[in-house]
Amino acid sequence: MCLVSDGGTPEGIFDLDYASWETRWALAATGFAFYLGVFVICHQLSSSLNATYRSLVAKEKVFWNLAATRAAFGVQSTAAGLWALLADPILQADKARGQQNWCWFQVATATGFFFFENVAVHLSNALFRTFDLFLVTHHLFAFLGFLGSVVNLQAGHYLAMATLLLEMSTPFTCVSWMLLKAGWSDSLLWKLNQWLMIHMFHCRMVLTYHMWWVCLWHWDGLVRSLYWPHFALFLAGLSLLTLVLNPYWTHKKTQQLLSPVDWNFAPPDTGANGPWLPKKLHRFQDPDLPMAQVSPPVRGLRALGPRAGWKAIPRTGDDRVSRQAVLGDAQLSAETCCPSSPARWRP
Repeated sequence: MCLVSDGGTPEGIFDLDYASWETRWALAATGFAFYLGVFVICHQLSSSLNATYRSLVAKEKVFWNLAATRAAFGVQSTAAGLWALLADPILQADKARGQQNWCWFQVATATGFFFFENVAVHLSNALFRTFDLFLVTHHLFAFLGFLGSVVNLQAGHYLAMATLLLEMSTPFTCVSWMLLKAGWSDSLLWKLNQWLMIHMFHCRMVLTYHMWWVCLWHWDGLVRSLYWPHFALFLAGLSLLTLVLNPYWTHKKTQQLLSPVDWNFAPPDTGANGPWLPKKLHRFQDPDLPMAQVSPPVRGLRALGPRAGWKAIPRTGDDRVSRQAVLGDAQLSAETCCPSSPARWRP
């Protein structure tokens, strides 16, 4: 074991006593506090400056702030992972047991972040009665894996940094969701970000196979340096990521490029009224609201085409207005079209 760096990065700010429990847990607590602060600051700034944020419901605001926090962590993780993968000579020389002081800093603060992430996700699930099995499983494995690296002074850092590099897609995912909520899904910016995000997910898949290669070629060193429950957890998490999560997320993000939908908060497609209308057919726009506040799809309503000004017509057997009347009067009042609807449904 070597707790002192022998080169590769400027180590001045990372020269701490990592053999001390107090140092490692203090850094983990610092990581938790720092990303909690990012969450709170994002809420304050978005509430003051962003109209889209103010129009969101409470659970979407929580997700917005979590997205910004994850994006910040993703930038940190990507930088650390790329340096370990491409530049650090100590980690390149011994992928099973090589250690660096800057890696200890990253591992400890990442543990704090993943603890914050688990707390936030579980509190959000309890408060809003939601549950995403894949997301919860992913964050649980990440937290336990990095916790094992903090506890074990013999654990090498190369695979831990490669695991952080898997966060390369996170900033693009967060930007994609924010732009989608702002009504920018038709913009070139959103589509370019989506293309880059999909590419990052493909890079994640390649990286997981590289991690398998490292495990197979350095098996003996990993077995000697890691506690067996930690190594078993890592292999189980890597298997889940390789075979299930990465392919699933890559598929969903590619599908989202072709049909921009917010699956995080989309209501289930059930009921007697048939499927939801495509994106371009369900934008019932309040003329007093900006495009960032486009109303969501409304079940039981159908659009009759551009000549009708995309009016909302009740999907019932007792339609109040005939098709001929709607097509002949593009300015037909919403009260006549649908008495229970406010005037916002006029084009």
